[in-house]
Amino acid sequence: MRNNYLTILFLALILSSCGKDQKLIDSENTTLSFFKSVKEGNEDLMKKTYPNISTFDSYYKSDSIKIKESKLLNDSLISVSVTNYFTNGFGKKSTKDIELYLLPDSLKTYTKINDSKGMTDHNENELYSFAVKTGCIKKNDTTDVQINEKYLDAYLLSRSFTVDKLIDFMTDVKVVDWSWESGYGGSASGKGIVKNNSTFDIPKVKYKVTYKDRSGNEITSDDGYVTYDVLRAGSSESFTFYTSYVSSRASRASISLDFDEDMIKKYVLEADYNGDEYETYKSEKLKSE
Repeated sequence: MRNNYLTILFLALILSSCGKDQKLIDSENTTLSFFKSVKEGNEDLMKKTYPNISTFDSYYKSDSIKIKESKLLNDSLISVSVTNYFTNGFGKKSTKDIELYLLPDSLKTYTKINDSKGMTDHNENELYSFAVKTGCIKKNDTTDVQINEKYLDAYLLSRSFTVDKLIDFMTDVKVVDWSWESGYGGSASGKGIVKNNSTFDIPKVKYKVTYKDRSGNEITSDDGYVTYDVLRAGSSESFTFYTSYVSSRASRASISLDFDEDMIKKYVLEADYNGDEYETYKSEKLKSE
C-alpha cells in the first residue's frame, strides 16, 4: 500500500512539472539567476539580466528568495513574485515582497527582466514625494521603471518652480535704504535696511556690496548675512557691513541680495500642491513653443 502511495505521489509531481509552461520555468530560472547576482554583488551580471536597474538610485540587497508565484499576465508578459530575505551588517533581518516582469527576447526566451515592483525604495529619491504631489507620477505609474522615468519630469518642474520662486524673492525683498563710506587704510563700512514684502519667511538672506571706481569698473566685492535668523514675511531688518580694504580708488558702490537656492529648493519640494501642476506646466510649455 505504501509503495502505491509513493508511486502516485511521484507521478503527480512529474505531471505537475510537465504541466508547467516552459516559459514560466525559464522566467523563474532567470529570476533565481538575477537574485544570485544581487547576493554576490555582481552588478555587471545584474545589469545584463535587468538593464533598467542601472537607472535606479538604489536596490534592495538579497541573501535568498522564495518564489511565491509565476504567471502569464498576457500572451507574452510574465510576472514572477518573490519574497526577498536579507540580513544587514548589524544583524537586522528584513523581508520584502518583489515582483519582476519579463518579456521574451528575439529568440522567444525569457532571459531578461524588463521591469519590477518593489526592487527599489523610491522614498529614497528626494523628488518622489514632489512628483506624486504635483502629478508627475500618476496612479497608474506603479512599477519601478514607470516611476523612475518620471523623475526627469519632476526635476524639470522643480527647477521651474525654484527659478520662479527666486524671481519672486528678488522682486519682493529689497534693500530699501543703505549707505557706505570710506574708512581708515582703504577700508569701507556701511549700513542698510532690508524689507521682506513677500508672504514667506526667508532664512539666510545675504547681501553683496560691489565697490567701483569713478568709471564704474569693479574693484572688489564683499558679502555677508543680513541676519542669521529668519527674515519674517512683511518685516524689515537692519544690518551693517565692514570691508577691510577696497582701495582709495573706490568712489561708488552697489548692493544686491542673494538667496539660498538650497532653501528655495527645499521649500519647493516640501510645499503642498493640488496635483495638476505638471499638466499645467506641460500645457504652458507647449503654448510657448
